This record gives sequence, C-alpha cells and structure tokens, in this order.
Amino acid sequence: MASQAIPVASTSEEWRQLLQDTLGTVDGAAVAASLARREVVINVSSSEKDQAKGPTSSKKTDRGTHKSGALNEGHGDVESDIITHSAHDNSAGPVITEEPASVLHVVAAAGDGERHLKCARMIFAKASHLLTTAAPNSKGETPLHCAARVGNTNMVAYLIELAIGVNGVDYDKARDLVRMQNKRGETALHEAVRFDNLKMVQVLLSADRELAQIDAEDGTSPLYLACSLCHIGSVRLILHEGKDEPSYSGPRGQNVLHVAALQNSRDMTELLLQRNKDLAKQRDKDGSTPLHYAASAPDPFFRFTVNVFSASNFERTSLGFYLVPSTFLTKAFQSRKLAILFPQFAVVLHLLLRVDPASAFQPDNQGSFPVHVAASAGCTVSLMILFTRYPGCAGMRNADGQTFLHVAVQKKRLGVVRFATRFMLGPGRQPLATSVVNAQDKNGDTALHLAVDAGELYMCRLLIMNRHTNINLRNMDGKTPMDIAAGRVESGFYFGLSATRRILTMLSFANALAGNNRRDQMQEYHPHLDEKAESDKIKDFAQIVGIGSVLVSTATFAAALAVPGGVWSPGDSGGKRLVAPPPAVALAGTPVLTGSYVFDGFVISNTLAFICSTLATFTLVYCGVAAVDIRKRFQMVSFSLILLLCSARSFCAAFTFASYLLLAKVAHGTAMASCVLTSLALLDGFMFLRSSLNDMLVIFWRRRTYSLLRYGPPFLLTNFLYPFWPYVVIGGYLLYDFLTGGKLHSPGRH
Repeated sequence: MASQAIPVASTSEEWRQLLQDTLGTVDGAAVAASLARREVVINVSSSEKDQAKGPTSSKKTDRGTHKSGALNEGHGDVESDIITHSAHDNSAGPVITEEPASVLHVVAAAGDGERHLKCARMIFAKASHLLTTAAPNSKGETPLHCAARVGNTNMVAYLIELAIGVNGVDYDKARDLVRMQNKRGETALHEAVRFDNLKMVQVLLSADRELAQIDAEDGTSPLYLACSLCHIGSVRLILHEGKDEPSYSGPRGQNVLHVAALQNSRDMTELLLQRNKDLAKQRDKDGSTPLHYAASAPDPFFRFTVNVFSASNFERTSLGFYLVPSTFLTKAFQSRKLAILFPQFAVVLHLLLRVDPASAFQPDNQGSFPVHVAASAGCTVSLMILFTRYPGCAGMRNADGQTFLHVAVQKKRLGVVRFATRFMLGPGRQPLATSVVNAQDKNGDTALHLAVDAGELYMCRLLIMNRHTNINLRNMDGKTPMDIAAGRVESGFYFGLSATRRILTMLSFANALAGNNRRDQMQEYHPHLDEKAESDKIKDFAQIVGIGSVLVSTATFAAALAVPGGVWSPGDSGGKRLVAPPPAVALAGTPVLTGSYVFDGFVISNTLAFICSTLATFTLVYCGVAAVDIRKRFQMVSFSLILLLCSARSFCAAFTFASYLLLAKVAHGTAMASCVLTSLALLDGFMFLRSSLNDMLVIFWRRRTYSLLRYGPPFLLTNFLYPFWPYVVIGGYLLYDFLTGGKLHSPGRH
C-alpha cells in the first residue's frame, strides 16, 4: 500500500531565490547564508516515484519529538534502518534528500518588518511544518522562540496568526504553538520575560492565558524569572492577564516570593502577597522560607555606599544605628514614602513578618533561623528589625547551639559584631545582652572563644570591651579564652603587633583567668619550637634589614662629610655670611653654618642615625650565623630591628634640620613646610602607639579604674619611648645646651 504523500520542501536554490525576492538581494543573501542543512527521509511508493518528475513529495521522520511536539534537530540525522536507493531503483522505499529546515527560524529572527512578515507567510505556505519544527543544531527552539529572543514582537504575533489560520480558525493550534518548549523546557514567554518585552508578553498571554502555568525543566516559571530579574512590569502583566493562578514555582523548590524577598523589592513583594499570602509560608528544598531570603538581602546602607562610594564593603555604615534610636529607624524602614523617595532603603522583611510572624521562629533544614541567616550575610538592618519586633530572636540557637553572634564571628562579620555589642547596650537590653554575649554552644564556646581562636583582633576587642561579657567562661575542654589565646601565640620569631599577641595582651589587661588545669599538662603553655623554620625566617629577615641598615649608614656617613652649607676653604675671611660672621681667620674645613642650635641638632641626629645603623649591621652579622644559639639570635634580630627603626627616625630628623638650616633665611615658609611634610615619616610610630593605646582601653571600658592606674602610665611610657627615644635624646641634648648657655660650644650662637 502506498504511503501518504506530503509536499516536499523546495530545494536550497529555490529557498535562496525566495528570500532574495522578498527581502531584497543583500538581506536575502545574508539570511540564506545562515541557513543550516539537514537530511530528511521521504517515504515514496513505487507509483509515486514513477509520477515524480519534479520536486518529490516527502514526509519528514525524526528520531523523536519534544514534549510539545517540536522535532529534534540534528545535522545529518538519518534513521539507521533506512536504505538509500539509487535513482534507477523502481521499488518503493525511502529516499534521502536535503532541505534548509531553519529558513523560517532565520527569517523570524531577522526582523519583523513587512518584508519579513511576507517572507514568513510564503515560507509557511510552502512548508507549514517548519512552524513547529526545531531548528537544526539549536537547543530545540521553534521559530517562535527565535523571534521572541530578539524582540520581534510583530513576528511573534504573525506566527501565532499563521498557526490560527492553518485549518480555518483554530485557536488550539495557536495555543499548542505558544506552549512549545525547547530543550530547557522554556516557552517563548520565558524569552519575552527575560528581556522585559511587555508588548510581547501581552501578545503571548492573549494567545493562551494559561501560558504562565508552564514551567521550565528546572521548575522556573515565567513569573519567577520576571521576579528574579526585577521586571516589575512583566510581573504585573502575568498576574493580571492570566486566566487562573499562574505558576509560582522556581528551581530547588523555591517560589516567586523567595526571589522577590532576596531582591528586596517592596513592590513585587506587595503584589505577590496581595495575590497569594500562603507564599510566605512555603519552604524550598533546604527548608528556607521567604523570610530567610529576606534576612539575607543586602543592607539598604550597603546599597547606598556601593552607589555613592563604589565600595563593596563599608563596615562603618552601621554607625548610624548608634546615633539614631532603633525604634525610629525601624519605622523609617517600614515607611512607604521613604521607599518611594529612596528605593535603596526599602526593606521587605517587615512585610513578611506582618503576613506570617511565625516565620521568624521557624528554622531551615540546617537548624538556622532567620536571625542566623542575617548574621551570616552581614545584614544589620534585618537584625535590627528582628530584634525590635521580637527581642527573643537574639537568643535563638541553631543546630550547633549557636546564637547569631556565634555565626557572625565564624563568618567574620565585623559589622554585625559591632552592631550587636553596641546596640544591646541600650535601655532595657542589659539582660538580653548578657545572655547573648555569654551564650555557649554545644562545645561550650562563647563568641569570644571563637573570636580568639580565629585570631580576629577587632572582634575580640569589641567583645572584651563589652562589660557584660564574661571573659572567664570555660568550654567543654575546660579552656577559657585566655587558654586559647596562649595557644594561638606564635612561638619563635614573630611580629610584635600580631593579632594573636595583641589579643593575649588585651585579655591580660582585662585580668582574664586561665582554666582550672595544671599548666604543665596544657600544650598551649608549652609551644614547640621548630628551629630549622625559625632559622630560615631569621636569615630572610637579616637580608632585608641588612640592606636597609647599610643604606642608612652610607647616607649618614656621606652627610657627615658634606654638611649643609659646605665648609670653609683656605684663605676665606668673611665672604660667606649666611648665619654668623666667620672668625677673624676661618679654619679651613670647618662648617660654614656652624653656630646655631639647628646645626647642632643636625649633627646629633646624623651621628645617632649612623651609630644605630652601624650597630644594626654588626648585629645582623651574628644573626645570620647558624652556630649561634637560636634564642640568642632571636634577641639579636629583635635588637637590630629596633636599632634600624631608630636610625631611620634619626635620619629623618637630620634631614629636617638640614632643610631648615639651608632655607630658613631665604624661604622660611618653604622650610616650615618641609619640616611638616617630613614629620609624616613618623606615622608608623604613631600607628604603633595608637594600636597599643587601643589595646589598653579595654581596661577603661570594663571599668577597672585600679588596673588602669596601675598599668596605664608604665604601658604608655614604654610604648612611647620604644619608637621615639631618639627624639628624646636629640631634644634632651639641645635643651641641655640651651639651659647651659652653649658652654659646650664656641661663642656667638643664636
């Protein structure tokens, strides 16, 4: 029995000629050049073969179809059981031919003008099956997908009209067309929503008002896609144009409210809650409610600083929380007018709490509550709203028995720790503050234990300075923060201002106690010293410091021989009068500018710099000798570093004196400016002093007046003399010279 005949598509040359006739020579040739080819199978009976002299009737056969009826693409896809017959074979059987099956796809994507619409109509008249055929070498996309992706709204509407008019007026054909999905399971509506083409969205929904109910393979609905891209116009159209409830689903079990809350979009959240309030109670695969996502949304202050300062991290923006009452800030974030005037300050968290207050007390599958999520994400605004509405949230524990403060320390969220330690000092919050900062997890660790173990200096300072913090609590191993700090201090050669050393110093100032264990049985108090590693560190250090010390020695030696202003030459008797009249007979080789305190200051500073740098160089020689005891080398390398720093500061003083000496009489303003700018070289010393002072202030904040008076003065004096003792020597010498009237020098000083 003969197979049913289907009109065969025209040959490639006929398609090319059709494109050029309708689109023009240039545009038609460009479209034709992009056509893909694929082999198709034509089942022909023997009687039909005898009659076929021209274009052969065909019936395309592919390996499979998409779930909406689109044919699988593929270049050269031919069924394996088909046998190709020669032209002289008179028996019935399949024949293989080639056609440009992507011609309608290319035209649909090329444009949506009158010529393109006319060309699409002519192609459809010759091969109507292409309207529902996937393009070869594509992702299973139909011409409707191609037109939607490039925003050809007129072409999309026209293709739908072609589908309606296939057999008279058949709206089911149009519905089937717009519901066709590509390999990702996406319809043309997904493409229209992705590019926020509102007119196209309306055209597609007019063809099928239930189209928004079709999800992609991963569960992404068109409404979810619109919310994830913050396309509020598409969201409104889908919600208002649909016949029934659209699909609210998203990937990984999410719904549209999850992503709207994550985007912190007040408008989208209000639209969705007005349509379906139950969305606020639904959980994703991880057990997270929309409130979990809202709690992790970026801070409004964070968005503001990104826009204004181009900063990705602006920790001190939360300082506003300490200057303005929290109740005022909470009402401000809830204000609709504020959200309209300043969209960056909109917060959807309170909208979700209003609809479902119980969600603030629901954990996810990992046992984390919204307050833990907010702390982990560093969102201080969410924490403030949760604490203001439900103060009990601060004490919630996750699966590990941790509060939000534990999580903030683990995630290194300094802004959250700063906010928590200061926000809870407000009126009526003392009991809550005490319970939070002293809360212990399943291992018995407080937030201070975790901060000390992580070596987080600033977090430790904030927690220690909080007078509600009990710094002597023991964990399940019997260790206090002091024990952990002692174990974290590096053994051997290390930087004196390292975080671990400063943490131990702060705990010592705060009178922190160790655990109730014998020190000889605790490894923290008996660190192991790796002599080989320490020796390598000393060698590297000696090379770097040695270069600096030699440079300073060379410069100071040269400055001593070439003093500012030069020296007297033989026979000079008074031609040089910059500072003071020369003696009756000037001594050859003596400095010209001698006779002032400034010159004496230059000489003393330069001499001190030379001595310190030379001693540092000699000391470093012994540091590099492996035969010297390792502990002795520790002492010598520390001593050499002190000498090098002092020589550098003395050299800066010598430079200042020399500049002033040369410029004071001719450009006094320039001389003073040079002195001021040179003083910037002392910033490293002041930074060291500031760091030491900040560590000592924990005594003041913990209200230990006796300890402050006991440790404060000697601590400050020691830390001041360490970097600046050369200036004490230089200033002391000049003061003594002034008080004695310059008896150590020749007369005529000024």
